[in-house]
Amino acid sequence: VITKFCSERIAQYAFEYAYLNNRKTVTAVHKANFMKLADGLFLESCREVATKYPGIKYNEIIVDNCCMQLVSKPEQFDVM
Repeated sequence: VITKFCSERIAQYAFEYAYLNNRKTVTAVHKANFMKLADGLFLESCREVATKYPGIKYNEIIVDNCCMQLVSKPEQFDVM
């Protein structure tokens, strides 16, 4: 079950981790193209939390593409 509270908690943890460990980018990995309600809520929560961390770049990537990118260019990711 996806809830707004839990989605925000995950996003907050990722951004706080990035902030405390001097990371530059947080990437949300999702399947919102098919799971519009669940992952849509997750992405909305991530976007809200991202506004609180202006020094950290925020990206979104569909999980299928993410898997391919992890194999070909893993260095492009920081916190996922």
